[in-house]
Amino acid sequence: MEIVIFALNQKTIMVSYEIRDFIDRLNVDLDNKEIRRRFHENYEWLESYWKRKFVGNNGNQQFCNNHGEFYWQIDDIKNIAKELMKLRPVGASNNNFEPTPNILRATYFLKYRSSLFEDGEIESNENEIEQADYWTSDSFNALFAIIKQIRDNLFHGRKIDLDINQYERNKDLVQICAKLTDLLLENLIEAEANL
Repeated sequence: MEIVIFALNQKTIMVSYEIRDFIDRLNVDLDNKEIRRRFHENYEWLESYWKRKFVGNNGNQQFCNNHGEFYWQIDDIKNIAKELMKLRPVGASNNNFEPTPNILRATYFLKYRSSLFEDGEIESNENEIEQADYWTSDSFNALFAIIKQIRDNLFHGRKIDLDINQYERNKDLVQICAKLTDLLLENLIEAEANL
């Protein structure tokens, strides 16, 4: 019994140090700290909107279904999707940091079926194209599924990124998400009027 308690205490202490180290890293990297705050805050505003607008379950899905067509006409949103497609697919913290089948489908749908790239601009991959064809919704829903996964990883999953490569990748992903959610909020009144 004492050995188990000691092991649990060691693990807790390690997590405590990791948290402190990560906070210290963010306090030095103020750009990343601000980007994370902005993305988190933006997502909370959007979540507040769809919870009040679409009372009940699946508010984020109703948000996409109602406003996706409007948002997908905005070139800056397509450019953000294109920027995201140049990175490897987003993993899930609850899936051993591997992409879920749904995220792979969404990613490859955007990459191959959303007219983001000109012919020859990207190398095609038959396995990826096959997965793209399993996506059953539109381009904006695909983009939002990926953004939501990034949000869930950072604010509901594993929050500590001490590995420098993962830290830098997450910083890039959060920057993309912050830009996208900025645009969603900036254009929300027009999206609402477009219904």
